[in-house]
Amino acid sequence: MPAPAGLELRLLASRRVTGYLIHLGPNISTLKRLIMRLMGNAERRLAFDEPVSRLAIAAKALAKLALSLALVAIVAAHARGGLARFFAVLTLRPGPLPDPGLGLFLLLAALAVAALALALAFGAAVSIWARGRRGLERIFATLALLALFLPYPAWLAYSAGDPPFLADISTDLDDAPAFSESPAARAGRDGWTPPPLERAQREAQAAAYPEVRPMVLDMETEEAFNAALEAAGQLRWIVLEAIRPGGPARPEGHIEALAYSPALKLPVAIVIRVRPGNGETRVDMRAVTRYLPNDLGGGAALIGKLSDALEEKDDSQ
Repeated sequence: MPAPAGLELRLLASRRVTGYLIHLGPNISTLKRLIMRLMGNAERRLAFDEPVSRLAIAAKALAKLALSLALVAIVAAHARGGLARFFAVLTLRPGPLPDPGLGLFLLLAALAVAALALALAFGAAVSIWARGRRGLERIFATLALLALFLPYPAWLAYSAGDPPFLADISTDLDDAPAFSESPAARAGRDGWTPPPLERAQREAQAAAYPEVRPMVLDMETEEAFNAALEAAGQLRWIVLEAIRPGGPARPEGHIEALAYSPALKLPVAIVIRVRPGNGETRVDMRAVTRYLPNDLGGGAALIGKLSDALEEKDDSQ
C-alpha cells in the first residue's frame, strides 16, 4: 500500500536534514555555538531597545538635587569664616556673613524639589505598570534618596501641631517687653526689630503656653540684673545691649540678646526686662523667632532655660 503524500514529504525532509548534519560532521558544535550567540545578541538588543520611563529618570535626578540642596542648606546655615564669605558673595550680600534666612530658603527649595520627585516617581510607577517600560530600579533609588531627606521636614511638620502658630512668646502678655531701637541693637539684629505683640497672639499664647510666666526673684534689682546678664552668657546668647537700672530716673534694667535655632541657625531676638518690686525683683523675657510663623516651642524653651538659671541663682543665696 503506498504511503500518504504528506508522510512521504516528511520522510524526504528528514533525510535531507540528516544528510546535512552528517555532512557538517565535527562542525555541528560550531553551528550550535553560533545559534546560541545569535539568540543571546537578539535578547540583549531587545532588552537594550526597551524604552526607559522618562519620569523615572527625572524623579531620580530631582531626588539627588533635593538631597544636595538640603546638605547645602545645613552647610550655609553653619558656615563660618571664608565659607560664610563665599555664601555671602553668592547671595550678593555685603559683609562677611550670608543672609540668616539662606539655610531656610534652601531647605524649602529642597522640600519643593523632593515633593516633585516623589510625584514623578509615582507617575513613573504607573507608566511602568501600564506600558511595561524599564525604570523600576530608578524608582527604588528615588525613594531611597528621599528617605534620607524627608524625615526631618516631616518631624518639623508634626512638631508644629495645630494652629495657632506662634513665634513671639512673652512672659508678660499685658505689657510685653519692647525691643530697643538703638543702632547697636538694630545692627546686631541685622536691621530687624520685632513689632509689638498683638492681642490675638497674646490670647493664643495664654492658651498654648500657660506655664510661661514672669520670674520673681528674691534679689535686689541690680543683683537680679547681674544674674540675668550672667545667665545669658552661660546660655551662649549674644548680648547686644545691656542697660543697667539707674535709680528713680531709670528703675528698669534692659538686656538685648540674640540666640539661634539649632539646625538652621535662624535668629531669635531676645529682650529681658528687670523691674524692681516690693522687696523682690520681677524679670520678664520675650523671644521672637525670625522668618518662621511657628517657632515649634523654641521661644518657650529659651524662656524656660533663663527661668531655670535664675531660679538656681536665687536658691543659692
